[in-house]
Amino acid sequence: MKPIQILFATLALAFIATAQPRNLPAGYIVETVNIPKEITLGVGGMAFMDNHTMLICTREGEVWKFNTQDGQWELYADGLHESLGLWIDRKKGDVYVMQRPELTRLVDTNKDGKADLYQTVNAGWGLTDNYHEYTFGPVRDSKGNFYGTLNTSLSWPGWAGSDKWDKARVHDSKMGRAAKYRGWSFQVTPQGKFVPYSMGMRSPAGIGINAQDDIFYTDNQGDWNETSTLHHVVKDRFHGHPSSYYDHPKYIGKDLNKISIEEYRKLRTRPSVFIPHGELANSPGEPVFDTTQGKFGPFAGQIILGDQTRSNLMRIHMEKVGGEYQGMVVNFISPLQTGCIRGVFGPDGSFWVGQTGRGWGSVGGKQFGLERVRWDGSTTPMAIHHISLTKAGFDVHFTLPVDAETGADPANYNLLEYEYQYRPQYGSPKSQQKKLAPTTVKLSKDRKVAHLTLPLTAEKVYQFNLSDKLRSYAGADIVNRVAWYTANRLHQ
Repeated sequence: MKPIQILFATLALAFIATAQPRNLPAGYIVETVNIPKEITLGVGGMAFMDNHTMLICTREGEVWKFNTQDGQWELYADGLHESLGLWIDRKKGDVYVMQRPELTRLVDTNKDGKADLYQTVNAGWGLTDNYHEYTFGPVRDSKGNFYGTLNTSLSWPGWAGSDKWDKARVHDSKMGRAAKYRGWSFQVTPQGKFVPYSMGMRSPAGIGINAQDDIFYTDNQGDWNETSTLHHVVKDRFHGHPSSYYDHPKYIGKDLNKISIEEYRKLRTRPSVFIPHGELANSPGEPVFDTTQGKFGPFAGQIILGDQTRSNLMRIHMEKVGGEYQGMVVNFISPLQTGCIRGVFGPDGSFWVGQTGRGWGSVGGKQFGLERVRWDGSTTPMAIHHISLTKAGFDVHFTLPVDAETGADPANYNLLEYEYQYRPQYGSPKSQQKKLAPTTVKLSKDRKVAHLTLPLTAEKVYQFNLSDKLRSYAGADIVNRVAWYTANRLHQ
């Protein structure tokens, strides 16, 4: 390991002057961290060691300490293989990092503030030299189990002049399985045992967990994935990409191409949320639950999700219908300085955004970065808070009361119903598109909820386009007027 180098940034230079994003809800402030020129910070994961010390692991294989109070940077560990996530045991002080080939425990044995012991916790999955075989995670549940996700292998015929990766492609899709358990999620028990968990992932670049131990991951649009998506991870669930069946005990040795697309459709569980490609996200990152209890504004409990390509933050609100999660996604803040792939809430309730733009390009153009989003503690922006399904249609919840006249006018609520095609080709266009308008709109007494009546169909996506005539009671414009609700199920 190379000598640990310590770098300092004075408090005055911890943040640099930042032009605020053009799409920013009232009351929110974006600050850009001044990263010393000696550091290449392609963020792979972030976590807080204490109230003011953040650990950041990078795609370059380093782990940095960043003091959020005085701006000091210190190298904690290096020599890792593309570290794309970390988790800190704050009681013991141990740091767990997800490298491409393994989950590693970093220990500071002599208490000098630097890791000097690197221990393999588990390396139960396969790996080749295929660039696409990323490993993401970890998150940890209340029982001490770690979870991670594994990318498929890029494997169309003749890619890079070789057929060594052209394995387990199903129905001529571009991704396959060139090594063990590609396209799976996995569990690592407290005893260090590897457990294949769920399958059918394509490029699961972000994984998150809520207070109830529900695990979610995001996937990118591509073969067998109609658009960007958010999925609920459940043991033995099939999420849609069939190449991972290659490692399923019941399918080992079987020709996966003899299973029809329709049969795969029946086997898979639909995503909890479809995220429209090209409109809202192209490469979603880590879903982070807002556990700040209002310190970050009026969206407590929702998911904050960044996108690597569009450099934006989104909000996701989910509910259970028929025992399964589904819900709404809406833009939140855009654009930030570069691709938003990781996030973490600080003890003060601010949201830190870890960024990387290397490889595919990002809006803003920077190769990497770190930004902080703060709420001023008092201003409530006029926004769609969330959308919920009802037996009669939808309830649109606002952060502030709407104007009584325009809020009750059905003409100000324009909807588009559509669906995506599950198929082996790359992505899917919107199909079966139909414009809808509510037959009635009734406002709640506080005028913060609009009850929309309209006929609905299961397994559709509903795009809400709110008219610019619709404003708050005080005349405030609605930030982010377009939202999407995934209606996999309807209330019975």
